[in-house]
Formats: sequence, C-alpha cells, structure tokens
Amino acid sequence: MTPALKTLALKTPALNTRGEIVVPAIAASVSSYESLPDRLSGPMTRGQALTLKSLAIEAYQPKQFEKDLTRAEAARRIEALKQEIALADSF
Repeated sequence: MTPALKTLALKTPALNTRGEIVVPAIAASVSSYESLPDRLSGPMTRGQALTLKSLAIEAYQPKQFEKDLTRAEAARRIEALKQEIALADSF
C-alpha cells in the first residue's frame, strides 16, 4: 500500500463492533482528552525541571524550583519566570 493510500485509509470512516461510524482521527483526539488530567496532574517532566531550574537561577529566584511539582504548576512557574525575565530585559 502506498503512503497516500495509507493516509486515506486512516481518514476513512469505519464501523466499530457496535455498528457505529468511527473516524480514526477524531477517535484518537477524543481519547487524548481523557488522559489530559493525568498529563497535568502528573509529576513535571525532565525537560520542565531543567527549564524551570535554569530560569529560576537566571531570575535570581532559586526557590521557584522544587523537585515535586506537578506538570501544570511547573508550566505556570516557567511562564511566570519567562515573563519576569522578559520584563527585566526590557529596561
């Protein structure tokens, strides 16, 4: 099967075991929303930890970095530190 046909086959609606029409691309995106709370409440990723630690040091706020943050809290702190650094750089 050519790549173009594989792509077409993935986007073609199909029937599931209950006879309902399922579009694979939509089904995949819906299932990703179900795991969204896990991705936000889970521990921060290694990349987030490295970014947060370097930004905290750059902003002279090392207490902003803690090892046991959730992904959502780490993302919030990273964004706040980026904004603070950008503000300081604008002077």
